[in-house]
Amino acid sequence: EVWVDRWGWHQRLALGLANDKDIINNNHDDNYNYKKDIRQLRQQGTCLDNLQPGRSSHPDHGRGAMASRFLPKGSIVAPVPVLPVPRDELRYLRKKEWKEVEKWRKKKRKEMELKTITNLDDQTKAESREQGVGKKVNTIEEDDGDNTEAALPPGMKWRQQLLLNYCFGHVNSSVLLFPYGLFVNFINHAPSEVVRNLGDEKYDAPVANVGLRWSDRWVERDTVSGKDPRTMSPEELFSRPNPAGLVLEYVALRDIRPNEEILFDYGSLWANAWNEHVRHHPASSSDDNGNGYGSPPLNDYTPAYIMEEVATNLRTAEEQLTYPYPDNVFTACFYRYSDGNDDHYDDDKKFNAQSINTNSKTKTRAIPWKMSRGLFDMTNLRPCKVIDREPIQTGGKKMAYTAIIQNRPGLSPEEQIPKGVKHIVSGIPREAFRFVDRPYTSDVHLEGAFRQNIGLESLGVFPTAWLDLKSEE
Repeated sequence: EVWVDRWGWHQRLALGLANDKDIINNNHDDNYNYKKDIRQLRQQGTCLDNLQPGRSSHPDHGRGAMASRFLPKGSIVAPVPVLPVPRDELRYLRKKEWKEVEKWRKKKRKEMELKTITNLDDQTKAESREQGVGKKVNTIEEDDGDNTEAALPPGMKWRQQLLLNYCFGHVNSSVLLFPYGLFVNFINHAPSEVVRNLGDEKYDAPVANVGLRWSDRWVERDTVSGKDPRTMSPEELFSRPNPAGLVLEYVALRDIRPNEEILFDYGSLWANAWNEHVRHHPASSSDDNGNGYGSPPLNDYTPAYIMEEVATNLRTAEEQLTYPYPDNVFTACFYRYSDGNDDHYDDDKKFNAQSINTNSKTKTRAIPWKMSRGLFDMTNLRPCKVIDREPIQTGGKKMAYTAIIQNRPGLSPEEQIPKGVKHIVSGIPREAFRFVDRPYTSDVHLEGAFRQNIGLESLGVFPTAWLDLKSEE
């Protein structure tokens, strides 16, 4: 389903600026002809279907963006609307790491307090005794050159979200730009220039065939201040009520043939970071997740989709004590709690939590699994623990499973198994189970996985007003 925010209807309604009737009366014109002449569309419009997904010609790039038609030199290949994202928001640490950071910062604060008190002169000490608490003691947050919110223990580095790989950015800016145009995130890297001859060996590597520029047609001024967002400071940019209005566009650097892969130069900083990554991790291979740049498994690891292919029969919880599954996966099954609990609903089909007796510490319920319409929707996938299996037919290989069904975050009240109830479901077919990667354990989150934004340093398109970080040189 595609929605068009005609007249800014959805935006204005969300902001409470007007009701439905006012918006329609003020903006709707019964005499307006919404059909455009084809010549007018060609002059004023931009094609959104110049790109189509496909398999990249490079063995390590996974998927790529292909030209769906002939694109002459200088033509717009695709519009690239972007959303500004604060660079710091893509940094994170895991729970154990945060505990280490908090412990380290607490230690640093005590050292700073002790150092400050020791350096007080005799007069200040006397004043401190007279005034009780005395002067405010500097903390690590106030120490010049050591910002606690950014400082980490020696040897620890910030982790970066996968989203960073898809964002445009500049090394001297806290602003990242996330592109969300049709198939633009499938465009892979290629250098702008390559050496065609390396000694006596001929080398014919792919070269970037598109460039990037701001769209004069689609960039919009801020609705509140009237400023061009490219002239705002990062603080102003991030505080805008409507982040839309920033649009770049890919432009053909030469004639591009139908079905030819679209390639863009990610910049020298990106290329250097990738080469360094490959040098340390030579086993890097293709990645079918769409980001085009994989990372080698650095620990014992089996992705969920591989487990799905090889595990025709599921192990019970007891069997897993001896033959456990990899730590990065867990089992889940498609199940709708409300399907087997009609007795918990009132006559008007509203859920009645009081109808469930939970006076005992743990109440066990066993109920047969049943198929219902829409059951295999991903919203019905929930964690489960297999406790038994048996052949569906005597002597047959096809199994039916019994499992303890568990809750997952985000379930509606009627789909939540009440606290203290052990909900056991029997007769579950293998087709209703899935192996699922635990959060932050898939191959793109392994230790050493590649993280680097697409660099725009050499293109001259990054606004100078956004360059708020000092150069590392």
